Amino acid sequence: MIDDLREFESGKTLSVDLCIVGAGAAGITLAKELLGSGLRVCLVESGGLSEEDETQSIYQGESVGHPVTMDEGRYRVFGGSVTRWGGRCATFDPIDFEQRDWIHKSGWPIDLETLRPYYRRAQPLANFPEPWRSDEEDVSNSLGIKLPKFQTEGVQPFVWRYSPENYRQHFSWSRAYGHQLKADTNTRVILHANLAGFEGNTDGSNIEAITVLSLNDVSMTIKARAFALCCGGIENVRLLLNAPENIQRRVNEFDNLGRYFAQHPRGCIATLKTRPEIARRLQHLFTTFYRRRGVQYEIGFALSDDAQRKHRLVNASAAMYYHAPPDSPWKSGARLRNALETRTPYKGMMRDALNAVGGTGSVAVNLGRRLVLGQPAILADPIITILVDLEQDPNPDSRVTLSAQRDRLGMMRAKVDWKISEIERRTARLFNGYIAEELKRLGFGETDASPWLNSQSPIRYDELYGIYHHIGTTRMSKDPSDGVVNEDCRSHGIKNLYFAGCSVFPTGGHANPTFTIAALAIRLADHLCNRLGK
Repeated sequence: MIDDLREFESGKTLSVDLCIVGAGAAGITLAKELLGSGLRVCLVESGGLSEEDETQSIYQGESVGHPVTMDEGRYRVFGGSVTRWGGRCATFDPIDFEQRDWIHKSGWPIDLETLRPYYRRAQPLANFPEPWRSDEEDVSNSLGIKLPKFQTEGVQPFVWRYSPENYRQHFSWSRAYGHQLKADTNTRVILHANLAGFEGNTDGSNIEAITVLSLNDVSMTIKARAFALCCGGIENVRLLLNAPENIQRRVNEFDNLGRYFAQHPRGCIATLKTRPEIARRLQHLFTTFYRRRGVQYEIGFALSDDAQRKHRLVNASAAMYYHAPPDSPWKSGARLRNALETRTPYKGMMRDALNAVGGTGSVAVNLGRRLVLGQPAILADPIITILVDLEQDPNPDSRVTLSAQRDRLGMMRAKVDWKISEIERRTARLFNGYIAEELKRLGFGETDASPWLNSQSPIRYDELYGIYHHIGTTRMSKDPSDGVVNEDCRSHGIKNLYFAGCSVFPTGGHANPTFTIAALAIRLADHLCNRLGK
């Protein structure tokens, strides 16, 4: 069933086998996988069925390092951030799990082979209708094209798959699985329930209950045999740093909680100079292939394992993006449409009108591609940029702590000090060189490298920015002194506290995290079913 805490009588107590906090991709996956297990599961969510400004404001906080907008990219609503995600999926690479002597604290306590069966189970969960085959086979069968053969040692083609639903609309966990959770007699979803307190045993080695509180001051105590925090890399930490001292002492015995905060820094590494006819060819190869039905694909670039080992680099991927020039008929038409919709005339409207009319043919063709075929526009002479997504070297000084500010519930807000290291810049610089060499070899043109790649100045936010993948703050480790959770995602110090989400990733690879979050949540569900099963 799905209930709303605001409508309860305050002070009630609920007893379950497992309490899951946070109804995003991790929390919903965990609850869904336990349907039919016989376990009594409670899934609590701070938000409701739609976004609310007052609830979302709880995410506000302080950013004191490389800029992080604290209340963007994470959403207090049933479905969490996957109500707005882009659907981009890929598995991690084998090297991402390895201990790399040039990457601090690298090495997962599990490897890709351990996770592979859970990746397979995550495919239908993320709405992929058929099992993934090789990149070459899927691209050939679905798109009718062949992946290019690269000869430059440091770069290889990379394929992302997009979780499909409709054209430019990606799959929603809450929309897909909310009705199943509502119908299950052993599962209870409680909305508008903010975690406001922990109650542990005397030495903090076991959590006995949590208190949840609505914004209209209705409280409930939830007792459980096990608890799973699924609130993201910032909020998981904030909740525990607000916990009683006996619990903090156990969960943060080695002062790792909140440290090693990382993202996937993204930035423009180059623009490509080429001829219009080559630009049109590129838009049929290195692009996102939007389709009205079925899986959508994106073809880009990945840094090779050999280059990472040889030059001691972090992992990285890159993609091409195509932009209409400001003086193109497409842009003229867009400016005119905006002016008409907002009733705000501007200087140059007549020039834009003449330009749009003169380019009616190309605009009409591209509108047809978008609206009828469900395919992206093909621009005649676009501005072509190459954007990189970077793994980060784990840094203990990049961290989440508490602010002196308090939220609506009286809890201290989060403070984030995000650090970007020189290894990320060096990786981007060398990776860009490999991409430039291969594009030139293929006859696709020459690149202009972005100035920040070779600068000695601190990296600015407009050069590398975060894309809301908050990684590593409750990192997984074999040795308790190196992390917060073990290979089963259980706290090293609290025997019934678990975590799900990319906060447990020891390192982040370059792939978008949601697909791996789902795989790890499925694995955790199996573990909890075995441990708590009756």
